[in-house]
This record gives sequence, C-alpha cells and structure tokens, in this order.
Amino acid sequence: MAAAPKQPTRRTRSKGKITPQPGFRSPIRISIDREALAALDKKAIAAQVGIGTVAGWLASWLVGGSGLFRYLITGLVGAFVGGTLLNRLGIELGIRSPLMSRIVTATIGAVVVVLLARIVG
Repeated sequence: MAAAPKQPTRRTRSKGKITPQPGFRSPIRISIDREALAALDKKAIAAQVGIGTVAGWLASWLVGGSGLFRYLITGLVGAFVGGTLLNRLGIELGIRSPLMSRIVTATIGAVVVVLLARIVG
C-alpha cells in the first residue's frame, strides 16, 4: 500500500506562533549550515578583504576611479574574476610569494571588471 503524498504547507505567525497552512509551497528555501559558518576562518576572510582593497586600489590607480568602498568591491569581485580568467586561460604568473600572487591576480581581475563596467556603462 502506497503512502499518501504530503501536502505542502505555509507558515504564518499568530501571537508569536508559527502555524502551517495547507496549499502553499514556498519557491525559495533558505537554510543556514551553522557548522560551515562556524568553520569559516575569520583571519582568512579579513586577509581576503585586505587583498581585495589593495587590488581595487591598484586597479583604480591603473585605470582610474576612487572610493574605499569601490576599491573593496572591485577588488573582491576582481579576485574571483582574475582567478577564474587566469585558470581558464592556463596562465601561471610565476610569482613565488602566495600573497603577491593573490594580489596580482585580484588586480588583473579588478582591471578587467572596471574596464567591462566602463564598456557596459
């Protein structure tokens, strides 16, 4: 004998309680992996923010731009773009220092991001 399928429910708040209502299924499910969040290395995140800021500043120095927040955003996005771009193209920078390699990679990516933003905008 087959089990009956479960009815989707929607939760509503009434007097501080969350009660399910039948017939609604949320299109988005958000879950937080608390173990993964606790395992994040705070020093590594701070280092990446610092590298992103330096890379954004260098990119703005090379192609123009200003603002600390803009440096940070272009540097962080540039780190991702630069790493992906160099990896896809099979380019190895040959820099022995891992920190300098990350800064140069993020700067290359940030320059690409700034130039693409100027072309689009």
